[in-house]
Amino acid sequence: MKNIVSFAIAVNALLAHKTRTFLASLGILIGIASVIIMIAIGKGSQQEVMDVIAGMGENMVTINAGEMKMRGGKLRLSGKVTTLTPRDAKRIEDEIEEVEAVAPFEEKRMNVKFDNNAAETNISGSTLDFPLIRGYRIEKGEMFTEKELKTASRVAVIGKRVVKNLFGEEDPIGKVIKVHFIAFTVIGVFDAKGLDTNGLDQDDLILIPLSTLIRRIVNQTHVSRIFVKILTREKIFQATEKINELLRESHKLRGERANDFTLVSQLDMEEMKRETSELFTKVIVGVAAISLLVGGIGILAVMLISVKERTKEIGIRRAVGATRRDIIRQFLYESLIIGLLGGVLGIILGVGLTLGLTHWWDWTLLLDQDSIWTASWVCAAIGVMFGVFPAIKASKLDPMEALTIE
Repeated sequence: MKNIVSFAIAVNALLAHKTRTFLASLGILIGIASVIIMIAIGKGSQQEVMDVIAGMGENMVTINAGEMKMRGGKLRLSGKVTTLTPRDAKRIEDEIEEVEAVAPFEEKRMNVKFDNNAAETNISGSTLDFPLIRGYRIEKGEMFTEKELKTASRVAVIGKRVVKNLFGEEDPIGKVIKVHFIAFTVIGVFDAKGLDTNGLDQDDLILIPLSTLIRRIVNQTHVSRIFVKILTREKIFQATEKINELLRESHKLRGERANDFTLVSQLDMEEMKRETSELFTKVIVGVAAISLLVGGIGILAVMLISVKERTKEIGIRRAVGATRRDIIRQFLYESLIIGLLGGVLGIILGVGLTLGLTHWWDWTLLLDQDSIWTASWVCAAIGVMFGVFPAIKASKLDPMEALTIE
């Protein structure tokens, strides 16, 4: 019964000062809304990155010649190694049962021309399994054939960026482009893929047979990468271990000698991006926590002012039989209600803005139910925590002195 009385008195006191009550809850409101929106941004970004990784090639393992290092948040090749060859790709495909497809790969940034138009793009050489492994789809035309691969034919399949730069609205199929003064016939166009995890445009490429690139353009026998598609996600780790052993044996790397290649699986990329995203989310939550702390201090300040203004009221309550515990309970209810009010309004604002940004601005934001429930408990905790001191101070007022205050 006493709890109900104390709660009713607390509600009436807050309703009597609506503006002050709202302003006291404003810091909590902003903090909670910020937490929900920022976590939604972090979750959405993480999902986008995971989708991009999956789009780069499902169940894929990339073998890079040399050592790959993180620089500026991006994986970059360190040094130049010439030991990775198409023969390695052939052995991986023939000897490792977990492998579905293999595509040795080499590329060079070069100028390409069509009539009076010119653009710099990636001239990429690979084999027939490249589109399968990397998730490229032919939108128009066709992929080059096994015969064209063996005979080093001058045919090309181009990305959407190249189409835009060289042809505009014109149909590129059957047109002749020149790369390094060598004429290539465009036989196909890839569907759009967008950016990869390093922010590079996957549509800015001209794919030609690997044999053509090696013999006619770069004049070398090695490749910079080998793309490998594993049969299932569950077999990626096992396959990676076998590929590592095979390449060490093939490259005669015995004992403690370091690898002259780097294996990066889809699982590795997902883990790196997940760690980055989680760090970003933690920073955001830390900033929002500071906002909540400021909101809690706001509740503390308002409650202390309330205690001072209502000294006579407290004295009357004590005089008619209210105990110190009743006074503490009343003011704790008030601070709890302020905290919950800010929390509820913050959740409504945060969820509303998240849905609005997703719908109207086409942002990728993902609401996290756990963060919403956590926010509710945090609001209640902040309200109680920052209301304890004012409540105790109110309960310690001497009834006789309180009644004499004007």
